[in-house]
This record gives sequence, C-alpha cells and structure tokens, in this order.
Amino acid sequence: MNPVLIVGGGIAGISLAHALLDRGIDFRLVDDGKNACSSVAAGIVNPFSFRRTLLTWNANPFFAEALDFYQSVAEKLETTFHTPIEIRRVFTAPEEPITWERRRIDPLFSPFMLPSVSSDTAWGPYGSGRIRGFWVDAACFIRKNHRFFESQGLLLRKSFDTKDFNETELMYQKETYSKVVFALGYRNKELPWFKDVPVQSTQGEVLTVRWQNKDERTSIHRKIYALPIGQQHFKVGATHKWDTESLVPSEEAKKELMAKFEILTSDIVEVIDQEVGVRPTSPDRRPFIGQHAEIEGLFIFNGLGTKGYLTAPPLAKSWVEYLLTQVPLEKCVDPYRFLGT
Repeated sequence: MNPVLIVGGGIAGISLAHALLDRGIDFRLVDDGKNACSSVAAGIVNPFSFRRTLLTWNANPFFAEALDFYQSVAEKLETTFHTPIEIRRVFTAPEEPITWERRRIDPLFSPFMLPSVSSDTAWGPYGSGRIRGFWVDAACFIRKNHRFFESQGLLLRKSFDTKDFNETELMYQKETYSKVVFALGYRNKELPWFKDVPVQSTQGEVLTVRWQNKDERTSIHRKIYALPIGQQHFKVGATHKWDTESLVPSEEAKKELMAKFEILTSDIVEVIDQEVGVRPTSPDRRPFIGQHAEIEGLFIFNGLGTKGYLTAPPLAKSWVEYLLTQVPLEKCVDPYRFLGT
C-alpha cells in the first residue's frame, strides 16, 4: 500500500503519525515549522469543564488513552515531556462547592476527583476543589517528535505546495499516496479543499511569569490558569479573541491576564515572556474529522480547540482504525455536519 501523507505537524499531525506508526502503516509528515498553536499551548490535560462542573467530551476514556499515549511516546523517544499535576478549581459562586460535592459521589466524576483537604478552603470566599491531571511541555513535545520523525526519514520540513498536489490521483511531488490528511489547524483556509468546513480561528496569548510560589505541582484555575512549569516559573493564560490572527503579543492581553492573575494572589510576579497562538475551533466545540465529500482518500483532521492535547491521541487512533476496518467515526465529528443548518 502507498504511504499516507499527513500535512501539518502540530499535536494533531504528530498523533496521527504515531497512530500510523504503531499499526505499521507507512506515512510521510509535511510541516513547515509555522506552528502557531500546538507549540505555544500550555498543554494542560484537564478532563473537566469548570464553568459548569462537567466532564469534557469523552473524558472517559480519552483521559486514560491520552496518558497512555504520552507515556508510550516518551518511551519510544527515550525522553519525557509530561508531568502529573493537581488542577485546583477556585470556586467563584456559593453553588459551586455544593455541585462539586455532588460530583464527588458520581461514579463518572469520582475517578478524577481528589479528597478534600484543609488547604482547599483557603482559596477565595467559597473555597476550591482539586482533580487529577497532567501537562505536556508543548514546545518540547513538538520539537522532539519532529527530530524523531526526521531521523526516521518520515518528516519533510517544508510548506505544502498546493500546486504540486493532484487531488484526483492523490499525488504530491510525483509520489502517490493512499490517503492524504490535512491537519493544518487554523491555516485550513489556505487550502482549496474543505473551505466549506467552518474551522474558526481563536487567538490566545499566554504569559510566563516568575512567581515565588512553593507549590509547583498544582495548576490553579479561576478565569485563567497558572500552571507551574518548574523553577518557580508559571504559564498564565489564556486570552480569547475571535477577530484577529495576529501573532504579535499585545499590551492589552498582558494587562488582561495580569488583572485576572491578581485575583488569585497579591504576590508580586515578574513577567518574563509572552507568546501568541491561534487555536482551530468549531462552532460546537467538536473536531472536524472525515473524508472530503467528493474526493476519495482526501481527509481533514482539525478543529481540536483548547483540548487538543487531550483529544488528539485517541481521535487519531480512531481514525487509523477507521482506515483499517471501516468502523465509522462518531457522527458528531463529521466535517459537513453544519451544511444545510
């Protein structure tokens, strides 16, 4: 069988590459290094949606599958880039701790929730609760995986040139592929295919601060997150803007993040870096995964949004199973589900 071509080497493309590699399917990965989301992301793998104290989509079993994926890849690359953390939700209303305790006895939620301790009540007027999670050093993950695939002769470090692609024959630069999957994130609009799939752009900015906080195993969440990344450095984020794809850090975003951070603590911190990314999102917060409506063998794998480091590994595995067995993907990820609505 001819190899599969993956276009885009962010978390989506890398997850697809490992899923194919694990099943012994030949592939090539094309990436130009212009990644404005996966390498900037905080990489927090959080199974909760704190706003309504709900589990995120498919948290069971995605969380366990994602953790297995990062452990497996770390062993394969003989490195490490993921760290277990506790994720603290600081409650913002008197109803939240009541709902939290109800969730604690729910068998769907309880595997993720940590027992109450005295320090939970010290946060804000309503206290806090903690869950299990982990975080992936996103920049390290992308960099080391690119090096690994390049060493195997599987990564082409270049931009995908649409002029060199024959979609009818699935031929790119004179090589024919069995399948071609586009995982370009918000840059999907640069392609002549899948333009009717509403991949949206959500810009976000993140700060790195130096904070004299001795608790370096807990990510704190209230309007923003403060994620410990080692040596008393914390990622603080993130903003959400829908009217720009600018990759230039803004003073406005810095002020917004620091104002929200000051709700968490009165400690003085030093801002040492500011980064910008653009997330690929969808109107219903479900990804777009499936075949082109008219071109057989041409696929999209996109729209992972803020939960990419949680959802990409299990979704990539499901996509490869679909290729091998034709077991249908979930209808909620159909890339054309919004047509006619």
